[in-house]
Amino acid sequence: MKKNITIIVSMIVVLTIGGFGLLLDGKDAVSLAMQQKGSILTAEQINVSFQQVGGKVTDVRVQEEMEVKKGDVMIQLDPTDINLQIAKVTSDIQSTEIKISQMQDSIRIGQQKVKTQESQTALGIRSAQTAESKILEGTRKEDLEKQRLAVDTARESLKNAQTNYDRIQSLYESGAVAKSALESANLQLISAQNTQKQQDETYQQMSRGAQQQDKDQARQSTEKAMLGLEMIAQSKAELQNSAMGIDLLTKSREVLQIQLESLLVQKDRLTLRAPLDGKIVKVIPKTGENVSAGAPVILLQTNQIYYDFYVDETRAAKLTVGDSIAGHVLALDQNLKGTITFITAAPQFASLRMSREKGQSDLNTFQIRVYLERTKNILPGMTIEVSVE
Repeated sequence: MKKNITIIVSMIVVLTIGGFGLLLDGKDAVSLAMQQKGSILTAEQINVSFQQVGGKVTDVRVQEEMEVKKGDVMIQLDPTDINLQIAKVTSDIQSTEIKISQMQDSIRIGQQKVKTQESQTALGIRSAQTAESKILEGTRKEDLEKQRLAVDTARESLKNAQTNYDRIQSLYESGAVAKSALESANLQLISAQNTQKQQDETYQQMSRGAQQQDKDQARQSTEKAMLGLEMIAQSKAELQNSAMGIDLLTKSREVLQIQLESLLVQKDRLTLRAPLDGKIVKVIPKTGENVSAGAPVILLQTNQIYYDFYVDETRAAKLTVGDSIAGHVLALDQNLKGTITFITAAPQFASLRMSREKGQSDLNTFQIRVYLERTKNILPGMTIEVSVE
């Protein structure tokens, strides 16, 4: 019993003296651990999956340990369904474009017809208004005088035709002329009589002036001509509706075009490509299997290599993301520079030194990640030491 007590006391004394010596030199265990850090070089690995699409695997073009370049095809899913949807939307777009073209041609022809209607209607209105104006104003004196002269001329022509007929009749009775000459003179006489009668009636009508019936007919003719304006307005309204129909078809085509672009994006996502240069670590699905959207299908080890080390908050405050920091690779006996990519608190390592009075850590620990430019000699798993002084 005494012997055991003696051994324990001796160990306590030795540890106390040794610890005291380290403290005198400023090299206690915690200080040494915080000053010189060892870490392992790690190759970054990422899980690669299909983005927002799933389906049946039709082709697996990679295998474990295969090197790939960014953009290389790794896995292909069955595109049959998406191809059918693309074909349908493409057909709908073509049909819509044909309808738009047909309506545009129809509007163009309709506009030409409206121009013709406008010209014809304007001409008809002017003609009807002129006729109505003449009837309402009555016969002018000069027009009445002209008609009187026409009556006198017709009477003189009738007189001459009568004289000629009488002369031919006498000659016919005496046997001097043929019957055909008498018939011709008779026709001339009848024509002269009709002309004279018409001219007399026109003169009498012009002398009396326009009757109410004539005025009403003239007004109705003008109103009828004006109806052409309403027909033109209706034609323009129909053309405007057709133009609105083209706008709707154009919007429909835009929606279909967006659907097509969306389907093309989905089809492209059925082909899984390498996001970065690297090496295939694991291929999960096999040809013929179904995969879900977002489910990891390939584990890819990229060519990016990094290591982590931990420092207390005092040293962390002196470091900044983007800073260059040196490390020593033991296996290569080579110093390499890396770039700090992030600095974050690491509470799980915060108990490096505890306060005896409070029972809480008086120093927080921070995780520092450094990325290196990878070369052929640098291999994942190698040890690297970092001096944080």
